[in-house]
Amino acid sequence: MTAMSSNRKIHAEAQAEDLGAAVAGRKSSSNKPAKASRDGRVMDTNNSSIVSKRSVERLYLEKPHFFRYFVKKPVRRSPLINRGYWLRMHAIEQTVSAFLKEPSEKRKIILNLGCGYDPLPFQCLSRYPGDCTGVTFVDVDFPELMSKKREIILEQSELQSLVGWIQSDGRDGPAPALQSTENGSPILTQSKRYVGVGCDLRDTARLSKTLEEELQIGSCLVLCSAEVSITYMDVDAADSLIAWAAQYDDVRFCMLEQFLPQGQEHPFAQKMMQHFVNLGTPLRCVQKYPLLQDQETRFLRAGYHSVKARTLWQLWQDQSAVAPDLRLHLNKVEPFDEWEEFALFSSHYFILEAKKSSTHPRSPNNQGGSIPKYLALECQSQVRKSRPIVVDDRVVLNVSPSQAKHRRKFGATIPFSDQTIGIHGGIGDKGRLNTTTRYQDLGLEAKDEKFSNPPIDIEARVCHTITALDDGRFLLAGGRTSPDNALRDCWLCCSGQWKPVDKLPIPLYRHGATPVAYGTVDAGVLIFGGKTTGGIVANQWYLWREAIGWKEICPSSGKLLPRFGATVASTSAGCGILLGGMTEDGVLCDERWEWTIGYGKDTDTTLQLNYLDTSPIAPRFGACLAWTPVGLLIIGGISTSLITSEEEILHLSNGAYGTVDGFTVLEPMAISTDFDGHRPLLIGHAVCASGDTLLIAGGGAVCFSFGSYWNMTTWTLNFPTGCEPKYPVRHFVAEVIVPPHYDPARELHAEDAERVPPAAQSNNMAEAVLRVRIESEADFDQLMHGGRPFVMEGLDLGECMTDWTAHKLVQKINSDRLVTVHQAQGCHMNFQLKNFQYVKKPFGKFMQEVCNGSPQYLRSLNAEKAAEEPARFSDDFPGLSDQFHLPQQLATVARNQHSSPLRISGPVNMWLHYDVMANTLCQIIGKKVLVLYPPIDAVHFKIPPGSSSSPITVFHPDQRGCVVYPRHHFRVVLNEGDILYIPPLWLHSVSPLDNLSVSINVFFRNLSGGYTAGRDVYGNRDLQVYEIGRRSVERMVKSMENLPRDVASTYLARLGQELMEKGKSFRQKPD
Repeated sequence: MTAMSSNRKIHAEAQAEDLGAAVAGRKSSSNKPAKASRDGRVMDTNNSSIVSKRSVERLYLEKPHFFRYFVKKPVRRSPLINRGYWLRMHAIEQTVSAFLKEPSEKRKIILNLGCGYDPLPFQCLSRYPGDCTGVTFVDVDFPELMSKKREIILEQSELQSLVGWIQSDGRDGPAPALQSTENGSPILTQSKRYVGVGCDLRDTARLSKTLEEELQIGSCLVLCSAEVSITYMDVDAADSLIAWAAQYDDVRFCMLEQFLPQGQEHPFAQKMMQHFVNLGTPLRCVQKYPLLQDQETRFLRAGYHSVKARTLWQLWQDQSAVAPDLRLHLNKVEPFDEWEEFALFSSHYFILEAKKSSTHPRSPNNQGGSIPKYLALECQSQVRKSRPIVVDDRVVLNVSPSQAKHRRKFGATIPFSDQTIGIHGGIGDKGRLNTTTRYQDLGLEAKDEKFSNPPIDIEARVCHTITALDDGRFLLAGGRTSPDNALRDCWLCCSGQWKPVDKLPIPLYRHGATPVAYGTVDAGVLIFGGKTTGGIVANQWYLWREAIGWKEICPSSGKLLPRFGATVASTSAGCGILLGGMTEDGVLCDERWEWTIGYGKDTDTTLQLNYLDTSPIAPRFGACLAWTPVGLLIIGGISTSLITSEEEILHLSNGAYGTVDGFTVLEPMAISTDFDGHRPLLIGHAVCASGDTLLIAGGGAVCFSFGSYWNMTTWTLNFPTGCEPKYPVRHFVAEVIVPPHYDPARELHAEDAERVPPAAQSNNMAEAVLRVRIESEADFDQLMHGGRPFVMEGLDLGECMTDWTAHKLVQKINSDRLVTVHQAQGCHMNFQLKNFQYVKKPFGKFMQEVCNGSPQYLRSLNAEKAAEEPARFSDDFPGLSDQFHLPQQLATVARNQHSSPLRISGPVNMWLHYDVMANTLCQIIGKKVLVLYPPIDAVHFKIPPGSSSSPITVFHPDQRGCVVYPRHHFRVVLNEGDILYIPPLWLHSVSPLDNLSVSINVFFRNLSGGYTAGRDVYGNRDLQVYEIGRRSVERMVKSMENLPRDVASTYLARLGQELMEKGKSFRQKPD
């Protein structure tokens, strides 16, 4: 998923090495002299890693927690990093747990090689006390690091009690005084159950001598664990360490680290490798042993009898390794939809388990030699069957790259014409987008084409669909703003105009959609599956036709498990296929189905499903299907293993399978495509067939903590056929289009037209408000100084987000408490017209009326001195105060707080106004739309002198959230849990989307001075310089009263012009 962005920018460990060190309470190597050793940089990787593991521990693991002792200040990582580290930790724990349960008459030793601050011994002793009887845990790492770890252990009684310290008389007891290491012994900490060894892993002779003298390791059953540690070593030294462990009779070796399943040319591999180079800790072993087979061979040659290696992605999909209910539990802890990026990460990490046993029938001394044939059979990855996909030599693709500087992924394709293609929505490098990138082939003869991009009023979204019908219409359906906030709205483009149509029966994203037509019946759109709000996976089929809207169709035969991310396509009139997808617990589906839709009498619709088979191409998620001159192509996505370059694009054709029960079976055939230049990362991409060409555009991924990769190139696939000369290569030029917003005034009746404000002479356009995820106060301060509004997601506001309901608020505030509310006459309040009344009524009655749809609005006042002091939520509502708090990232706001009113609104719009104080609006219940205008635009909104409110209505009087005042503006939908920062003097108006909206404003001073002295209850008294300026204007006018009118008006006009020029010069000055 950085401190900023929806996806969005993840706080990469590459950028957070020093942060991780500081949070862990240790010094980073960046604070050391420039000549600091590489060993120091290796040790620093531990600092960042344990911060991520602490984030996982806080969210996912039951207490007791042990990383908290080694991480000074916890930081919540992004969902992607949390999920990845959880899987790493689970893989190691699963191996260790199995070792603890393994029957043995020998004493067991768990040897953690390159342990860092990992609390594995304490976790095992706490979770598996019975299995740990007689087990000794040995941590080994650099002496400097192990000395610091020893200090931390000695400070914590909980850790000491688990490992059982030994006093000089041999009895268990409290921790001894810190021992001096001047005698040269690498043993820094020792008890019955735990030994801490400070030793360079490259010095195996010293390590062997220490372990034999202190623990008699040669007579024990040993598990060596190395989690992303020995990969930083020189290859020869790492190989020697592996071979050293194999000298013992009974040893197990568990190693988890990176590898290169598709070579270093794969985009994820490039980011990963470069990340560690930038840290000064390059991955050395992966260069010599890039594949799983290489790693298995490495251990067999070292003398182990059996070796099994598999990727973490394979581990995730194995229900014996990660139980389905455990996978579902993770989804409940934290909303998650970074599946492609999670698969990329876990496909580049593996866990290997090697075994050497004294009871093995063959124990050859084979170090450094070739592998005997009988041992090769125990190299697990070498016996896997290859996938039965052949190459289609009949199809040749000519791939030509074109530069495109626009970053966009997970958008939806609009095939405007053979010459022009659009990609709408998705995610950019600064968050979700509601713009459209238009790709135009300038090589064709220019046409007089008029396109209507999806209007800006369509909320920025990802994972939605836009389906093109044969008659030139397009239907946009669903999508999401966040993994737990799916959307229902649908928009139809007909004759170049977009308009809202019937909403989906349920909110959906990552659903499959395809156009369908049958006989003379109007074309429609068929949708299957997807995810809805709350993470629930759907298995319904819905058919849309313009005349009847959406209708659910229940299959008469066949039943699919709920899934999302499947690919659906029509193959002929009324028929089509469905491939892949993912189940609710995150496992890929490997089934292929064919569907047939029919229309009976009275427009009754039937749907028949036919299961075909499991297929090597079927388990794909997030892939694209496209019809081309050569047939149906499936492009990109993820699968059960990392997709090879040869299988990125597959041609589905009528092959050897023929038909099954009358259904056509499509056979996959690989197309060898030699991409000119960098291999694309076909994740979140968009494809569209345009005549003889297929355009691939957009796409990219957050490569775990290593940074983001964006496809900065478009690819056009040209299809020559037979002996004809190949088509000329086509190049598409990209341009981002910010579209006009949807104007509902066009559809108003004549008698209603006068209710819409006259259009201003300016661009009728909107701009999306930036959405970010921040992790520190510094992130907030940096964004705030940018002077623009932004929405913060994923921050902790307290128990209010889960506990507050209308009923709970009435209970906690007191139903009889009198409150003063704005009681409006209609759906829009206007402060200048005063079309509302101030009414005092019991809070319980107010809440009941609001929930029933009454246009009322409460802005809380100070409970003791309403006319004299600002509102303070914690003081005014003591029964609720412990359930709401500002997140720690907003410490600046808390320190400079002016007021914090509670706002409760029914379906009524707030007038357009500005506040002089900076403002953070915390949305707790319901959704609302805000439209914002920069301060410079205040002159266009007829704000009376000395006032901060405009008489102009910017929202449609009948349609919630629709903006009708046609001036460039910023528009945002606030969801529950969102926090909107509104800079001073930014005009804004609010329109609730639900009958009940609850929020808390926290106004704060972001200037060092200049505020007007005296009482300012509402935080909207203009700055002192403005009030002084107004008085100066009055004096200037009064001084010219004795002059002739034409002279006075001329001078005043010139003074006004000078002020305007001075204002322009201020705006042009750099900050």
